[in-house]
Amino acid sequence: MSSVANIVQRGRIFHFRRRVPVDLRQRLGRHELVRSLGTSDIRTAKVVACRLYVAAEELFSTLRAMPMLTDDQLTHLVRDFYDTMLSDENAGRLTRGPLPEGVREARVMQYATMAARGREALAGNRLDEAAFVAEMMLKRQGIAIRDLAPAEAAKAKQAMLRAGIDLSEALKARYEGDFNYEPRDKLLKATLADPHLKHWPTPAADPTTATAPVAPPASPQPEKGAPDPAREVRFEDRGKAFRDQQVQTKRWDNQTAAQAGATYRLFADVCGDKPLDTYTRKDAGRFRERVERLPSDYGKHPRYRGLSVEAILATYTALPKGSGVGVITQKTIKRHFSALSTLWAAAVAEGDASENIFSGHRFTATRKASEQRDMWERAELIRLFATPVWTGCASPTRRTTPGGLITRDEKFWLPLIAVFSGMRQEEICQLHVEDIRQDEDVWFIDINDRPPRKVKNATAVRRVPIHSELIRLGLLAHVDKQRRIRQPRVFPGLERGGADARLGHAFTKWFTRYRRDVGVYRVGLDFHSFRHTATTLMHQAGVVPSVIDHVTGHATAGETARYTKRSTLPQLQTAIETIAIGVDLSKLHTTVHK
Repeated sequence: MSSVANIVQRGRIFHFRRRVPVDLRQRLGRHELVRSLGTSDIRTAKVVACRLYVAAEELFSTLRAMPMLTDDQLTHLVRDFYDTMLSDENAGRLTRGPLPEGVREARVMQYATMAARGREALAGNRLDEAAFVAEMMLKRQGIAIRDLAPAEAAKAKQAMLRAGIDLSEALKARYEGDFNYEPRDKLLKATLADPHLKHWPTPAADPTTATAPVAPPASPQPEKGAPDPAREVRFEDRGKAFRDQQVQTKRWDNQTAAQAGATYRLFADVCGDKPLDTYTRKDAGRFRERVERLPSDYGKHPRYRGLSVEAILATYTALPKGSGVGVITQKTIKRHFSALSTLWAAAVAEGDASENIFSGHRFTATRKASEQRDMWERAELIRLFATPVWTGCASPTRRTTPGGLITRDEKFWLPLIAVFSGMRQEEICQLHVEDIRQDEDVWFIDINDRPPRKVKNATAVRRVPIHSELIRLGLLAHVDKQRRIRQPRVFPGLERGGADARLGHAFTKWFTRYRRDVGVYRVGLDFHSFRHTATTLMHQAGVVPSVIDHVTGHATAGETARYTKRSTLPQLQTAIETIAIGVDLSKLHTTVHK
């Protein structure tokens, strides 16, 4: 097979393999391109490999055409960010008057926390935590981050993280009375020390997209008491900075911040881009009136791409009656208002707005809380576990095709663990071998927040006994295998992805595709529905609600929560064992468990 260019055979399947040119390896982050051709037929493999070769050529050409960040641009980027933020913070100080002692102490703690989290992100190479601020500062130089190669964009994000740490330390020092803080980061120190970077030219950019650089310190100051137009922070810039802060302080994850960004763009489209204190409750009402009429697919359908809100509404109104597409739900509108209200609440606290114009609004509930997500019914579970992943498939890459192979990896285990425990998807995905433990003769899963693990909230930290059916299916043996080969994670095949680098990102997409392919897909039914199934089955078996909450990591409502602090492992095990899904899985058993 070595005579066939760019094709190698692994087992029975052919793969495409091509080396990345030396000049592009750093930008692409890899030395070669490898992809399964999904076939054991050499003629088919040649055809597909030829297409991939052409695609690779196009990729290489595109990368070579992409702009690279020069050292000068990078230093300007860092200097612009550091100076702008410090200058804006000081401008606020000069107009707000004395700070209460409690507020000052809170600011010291806030910026100390931001610096610490910035170091954690830098150490863990979580560069996307600086994505928003990198995008904003690059825009000031007339550079769109999406036009940069991945490695160049990563370079900008890393520089913003490094500068952000020193910025947080400088702001902390100011609230401790020290305005002479000297940055520690070498890149920032060198940039600030270079006299040639005192002022930089305005980039030749599209005036409709680029933001003008901050005026140099020598600019004339406005008269006392008069507003300074150059210092008025408009809604769009304030929104971007606020989202970045929310992510840095761990109040929002990247997905929540991205959703808020979409909300802020909608609001600016409807009500314009102005300083926050110039908006009124009429603007909030106008925004609600517009978004309540938006079609539910306005963000996905090609017909609305690139259109303003008014144009979307006109296009939707012109559609033939009975097109089958309704307007967005009250739940979505409530989410939009929540994102805006959070921003306005922060602005009120900092004196940049007189009132929260998004507070006090009411939204109708379209469904009861218990009906927000469906549960897996017994018939659906029977159909799911009768599909090739659990009955035998053709190969690890052809899970939907019936065959004689059962691969006991994350695709096999995640749905089983979820339905027999009520655990959240990411809780299962991030399990480490050391999290599978035994106490009081009970095997259990220790759900904790030891790094790199993350949990939803404080009540999510708990112990969940392992259902006897999972033991019979060989879960402990699977964990033992990972321990023997010194693999720290229970499911090492999972890789982080998505806005928040979740281990379950790719699995979520695969599970949706798989259910569609095998005919077990239903709107409203997803992986999280396993959690509802487990909860419902325990409830139907008469398990006390507080014990169910301790199993699933929910906060117990009402007076019960004041007195019921925890349940014993035997109590939790008894609750877990009441989960009977009504599916015969005996053919998959590998262990006898009494």
